Amino acid sequence: MKIKAVAAGAFASLLTFAPAGAQVKVPEGTEFSIRLEEAVSSSSASEGDRFTISLDDDVKLQDGTVLRAGYRGVGEVVEARDNGMLGKRGKLNVRLVHLKIGEERIRLRANKGAEGDDRVGAQVVTVLLFWPAAPFIKGKDVSIKKGTIMTAYADQDVILPELVPPPPQVD
Repeated sequence: MKIKAVAAGAFASLLTFAPAGAQVKVPEGTEFSIRLEEAVSSSSASEGDRFTISLDDDVKLQDGTVLRAGYRGVGEVVEARDNGMLGKRGKLNVRLVHLKIGEERIRLRANKGAEGDDRVGAQVVTVLLFWPAAPFIKGKDVSIKKGTIMTAYADQDVILPELVPPPPQVD
C-alpha cells in the first residue's frame, strides 16, 4: 500500500511540474530517412496512386525529443509511363507526401524519378536486318523496390503534443 502511495505522489508531482501546454516543435528542414514499404513500378502504377512509407531511423529534435523509427506515412506517384513500342522506355516519378505522428501530419519535401533503358541500338539493328519486327522492340520499365531509402525534409514547422505517441506496431 505504501508503494502505491509513493508512486501516486511521484506521478502527481510530475504533473504539477510539467509545463502546461508544452509542445514539441519539428522545424522546417528537419531531415528524415524514409523507407518505401511497397514496390512501385512504371508498368503498373498510375498518376495519383498512393503507397506506404515509414520512418527508417530515429530522429532527434533540437529539444531532445526523439521520434522513433516506425512512424508511417504516404507517398504518391506523380508520373508513371509504361515502356512502349520502338524502344520507348518507362518513366516513374514519385514524391513523399507526409509522415503521420499521432494525429499530426508532417508534410515532406522529397521526390525521386527514374527512367528505364532505351533500346535504340536494338531498334536500329532490327530495322536494318528485320524491319517487320522493329515495332515490337520495347524499352525497359522502371521500378523502385520495396525497402528503398530516401531522404526527405519537413516542408514546414509542425507542433506536436508534448507526449509524442509511439510509432504504430507492425503486424
